[in-house]
Amino acid sequence: MSQERTEGVVMRGVDFSETSRIVTFLCPARGRLTCIAKGVRRRKSALAPVLDTLNRVELGYYWKENRAVQTLSDATLLDGFSGIKSNLEKAVHAAFPLEVAYKTARDNEPSHELYAALVRGLEGFARFEGDVKAYTCWHVLRLLTAAGFAPAIDMCAKCGAPVGQRPGFVYDGGTTCGACRGDVRLSPRDYDVLRALLENSQSCPEATDVSAVFAVLHRYASRQLDTQFRSLRVIEEMVG
Repeated sequence: MSQERTEGVVMRGVDFSETSRIVTFLCPARGRLTCIAKGVRRRKSALAPVLDTLNRVELGYYWKENRAVQTLSDATLLDGFSGIKSNLEKAVHAAFPLEVAYKTARDNEPSHELYAALVRGLEGFARFEGDVKAYTCWHVLRLLTAAGFAPAIDMCAKCGAPVGQRPGFVYDGGTTCGACRGDVRLSPRDYDVLRALLENSQSCPEATDVSAVFAVLHRYASRQLDTQFRSLRVIEEMVG
């Protein structure tokens, strides 16, 4: 057994006993790291607010090979992303990219690019003043790209031809040309928005009325990762 330190983002927490909690982090070198936080559920625990979901923390833990759940020794808050948590719409939408990161990461495997995309996206979201749904699309695309799941955008995902004037979209790969049948047709405007969101890797471009793009993107992510996102149901119920 060795003691290690890293930084990480709290992705999920599940109560384990009357006093303990199982917490899952995304870390640069360890990927998805699951630890038991002993005593964190006690009334006066100083760790409880530090391990709130979405927080970026510095943590220490005892590492034992072949153990699924490691033991947390300590944690210090680095960034609570108050600019997200203080805004209901942002807080609800942030759950989607966080869940994408959780689904694409692997246990105890390096995830440097994915971690950087998650943290940079959250930092930007805390300051962002534009369309929340557009930013969420942009952030999810950054995470999918970092994990190797970026959709085809310029060339047809089915035949490889240029997309052309009648774009469509297939959830198995990305945009399609007019000659190939996709799962849904995209308006020229929605195609341009999707392309701008995908190609602008440094910051979210200005965009509004992205509901159609958001719907396409969440179905694409669900198909690619073979999962249903619980966060999307919450978004629909709380903010539409």
